[in-house]
Amino acid sequence: MKPGTPDASRAGGLPLLATGLLAIGLDIAVFRSLNVGADSLATAHIAGFFTAAAAGCLLLILINRGGRALAPARLLNIAVIALLVLFLRGGLLASLVQILAVPVTVAHLITAVFSLAAFYAGYLWFADPQSAESGSAEARWGRFCLAIVAYAVLLRLLYLGVPELLFEEAYYWNYAKHLDIGYLDHPLMVAWIIRAFVELMGNIEFAVRAGAFLCWLVTAYFSYRLTRDVLGRAAALRALTIVAVLPVYFFFGLFMSPDAPLAACWAAAIYFMHRIVARDEPRAWLWLGVAIGMGMISKYTVVLLGAAIVLYLLADRPSRKWLGRPEPYFAALIALALFSPVIIWNWQHEWVSLSFQSQDRLAGNFSFSLPRFIGNVIVLLTPTGVLSVIALVAWRGQLTTGFTAPVASPAATLARSQFLLTWLSLVPVAVFAAISVFRSSKLNWTGPCWLGLVPLMAFLVTPGPESGVPRLLAWCRRAWPPTIVICLIFYGAAMHWLGPGLPGASYPRNMHLVGWRNFGRDIEVLVQRLAREAGREIVVVGMDRNRIASGLAFYRTRAIEAAREKTGYDPAFQTAGEHLFGGVGLMYALWFPAGRQEGKTMLLVGEDTYSLSTENVLSRAKTAGNIGEIRVWKHGKPAGGYHYRLITGYRAAPAASAAAGAGQGR
Repeated sequence: MKPGTPDASRAGGLPLLATGLLAIGLDIAVFRSLNVGADSLATAHIAGFFTAAAAGCLLLILINRGGRALAPARLLNIAVIALLVLFLRGGLLASLVQILAVPVTVAHLITAVFSLAAFYAGYLWFADPQSAESGSAEARWGRFCLAIVAYAVLLRLLYLGVPELLFEEAYYWNYAKHLDIGYLDHPLMVAWIIRAFVELMGNIEFAVRAGAFLCWLVTAYFSYRLTRDVLGRAAALRALTIVAVLPVYFFFGLFMSPDAPLAACWAAAIYFMHRIVARDEPRAWLWLGVAIGMGMISKYTVVLLGAAIVLYLLADRPSRKWLGRPEPYFAALIALALFSPVIIWNWQHEWVSLSFQSQDRLAGNFSFSLPRFIGNVIVLLTPTGVLSVIALVAWRGQLTTGFTAPVASPAATLARSQFLLTWLSLVPVAVFAAISVFRSSKLNWTGPCWLGLVPLMAFLVTPGPESGVPRLLAWCRRAWPPTIVICLIFYGAAMHWLGPGLPGASYPRNMHLVGWRNFGRDIEVLVQRLAREAGREIVVVGMDRNRIASGLAFYRTRAIEAAREKTGYDPAFQTAGEHLFGGVGLMYALWFPAGRQEGKTMLLVGEDTYSLSTENVLSRAKTAGNIGEIRVWKHGKPAGGYHYRLITGYRAAPAASAAAGAGQGR
């Protein structure tokens, strides 16, 4: 009798219940014995889980399944399932404690029950000899893909508010605090999304990142719909798996940046362009205009997709008919109307943003970064993903031989769809590659570009015959399942390390904002003490481009709100950048003009003492105090440190020499 039938369920019900209760009891006992301090939570929950999992799994095998499940391959499956469940459990535990303020003992009980259920489900589906081998290969692949997508979504959701913000996320949160219709280095979309969620949930990490998660859902939806139109429902599920697991889209859906809404708009634009080409739908042009317009207020690089679309219309003979019809021009007007707030802001600010993102970048110093560009692509797609792209381009005709595309229009052949999607992906990638020959390359540049190839990659996440198939194609098909699992294990371990921590794993010095929940509180306590002593408000200045200021503005705000204090000021409007001392401050130069800070008392915060002792600093200060240091800690482990210095009588224009500060303390 197969497991899962009513009789089998009744027969194994009592032993299963007893095994579950025993596992939960062991989990709780070990956790409570080891959770003896504020920094022992991770060790206690990991030890409790593995003790319970080992005992429960052994009993389950001996009572219900027999020795066949002890084969090495099965044991490897069980170990992988245990690791994946552990990382989910860590996110749930940290979210309950940090975000919802659930008592630790109650939170652990919830996670113990959750992890037991998740582990048993994973065991039953992928490690149990009878259940794991039931059904056809296609059904097993479908089950695998569904489980992967569900896991990736849940992993992101549970860790959304757990790790501290990245420097860039804190900077975009400051965008939202200084809400506007344009900004120097990016358009407005990221700020307005963050502002909406912060208004709903408060100034917490979950609220800052919630928009990224929502944008990923939009990206996944259009990728699924596109693949279903091109290749059918089964391939669409494979494509959804790719969007859920590839590093580029996993992190776009976890950390908030302009790339998150850009990817969503990019995916929508490709989908509607495909409907125009494959189904000859005039109305799709209007939605394409909306997608491009929304993309333009997300990140300027969507213009490369627009250019690729125009070039495709010129290159594809059947598509040239649209150039003589009004729909493309209405789409362009819609996109321009949506982009108009950014145009207005640039007009009001002497076109600084458009200049900064175009001619200023191209006019920078020469830098041959093509090898770095290639390395970035490998990081974004994984080696398996890169080899899959090569295989798709080299053997796309052979890959789809005998396949009938599920589209309604007779003219919408699979070959034409392939050409369109490949074109829309590789044209923008080629532009970025060309730029990297003479300018520095950034990791996230090509992220949205690969969305056009996701439906074609789905062919390679599908089992198929290997005889007569090029060796690279066959290798990619074999490599995708382990690649997917390895990616999920890496993501889970990384999130657990950044969240509740990993026993024995330290933190690099001053890595993003790791440990800043306590550091922001320490700085705020210092600011309030110095303000009382000086009898006036103090402006905090982060002595770098924009990172320290952004992190301090956010985590000082968090500290004030956590303490439920009424300070009479908002740290986001009292925290400036190093542009006040001759550096580059990006938007801080517009938010805090140097001329308006004359005579103010400032607390300078930098990574080293040198940044607080330069001529630019001393020549702009009436007096400068001693330099102090505050260490950064996370889970009892050192995570870096920063120096601080109080100055009075700030001058926007430097004095003739630093001699005016004679007698200043060092």
